[in-house]
Amino acid sequence: MKKSIFYFTILSLVLFHSCKKDEEQNSGITITPTEDYLLRDTSDVINFTVKIESRNELAKYRVTQTINNSTITVKEETISGKTHIDWYDYTVPNSFNTYGRHEIKLIFSSFDVSGNTMNKAKIVYVDINDRTLSETSGNTMYSALSNQFNAYDLLTNTPKYNSDSTSHVFDFSTSNPSDSLGKTWISPSGIKFVKLNGFDYANATESTVKNAYNSSIKNDTIRNIAPQDVIITKVNQTYMALQLIYVIDDVGVNQDRYIFNIKK
Repeated sequence: MKKSIFYFTILSLVLFHSCKKDEEQNSGITITPTEDYLLRDTSDVINFTVKIESRNELAKYRVTQTINNSTITVKEETISGKTHIDWYDYTVPNSFNTYGRHEIKLIFSSFDVSGNTMNKAKIVYVDINDRTLSETSGNTMYSALSNQFNAYDLLTNTPKYNSDSTSHVFDFSTSNPSDSLGKTWISPSGIKFVKLNGFDYANATESTVKNAYNSSIKNDTIRNIAPQDVIITKVNQTYMALQLIYVIDDVGVNQDRYIFNIKK
């Protein structure tokens, strides 16, 4: 009798541990693509399928992104049940300002009603061989005949007066009977200009702007400025492209102005 009880106890323990092991094996987070390390380009979309299996009732699901020690939550939602499936389309950000390999860490996390968590990481590598330029829009420079800012600092996007020798560009309008806007730019600080209307401004990158500037004839003066003109220049070591949006020659001189965008 004692021997039977002993064998029954052993069998119960074996079955208990076997069930517990199966239960543990059936809990966790599985993700496709299955690779832990992925190499992608900026703006690529990674289609993740995330399956969460839990021994307890689930409460929350979260995805965080870490780049350069900065962590943000890119997705979070309340969930329920013991199984949850998510189809998550992740767009690789286009926010890297330096060349080389960059790492993005994605952490997929689940939280159950008892406060237990499960995590699964994916590492995305991005190789930057060129850089898409950032654009600032609505930059405004007035006529030299007006009493408003008639020069511009292209590095800081700051309007100035042409009396400031640190200005990178200013309008060169001279007095005339019709008070016309001169539509001519020169540089107090001595930078050079290239007017290149065939340049692909919409898709400008650091290398395309640099190559266009270095392979073109440079001028001290830009004349006959018109809307949609593209002007490429270099300030110190910064290459940039400007696109004229409006060239406004109003009645009088005080509202004559240029409105342009800058990519750098």
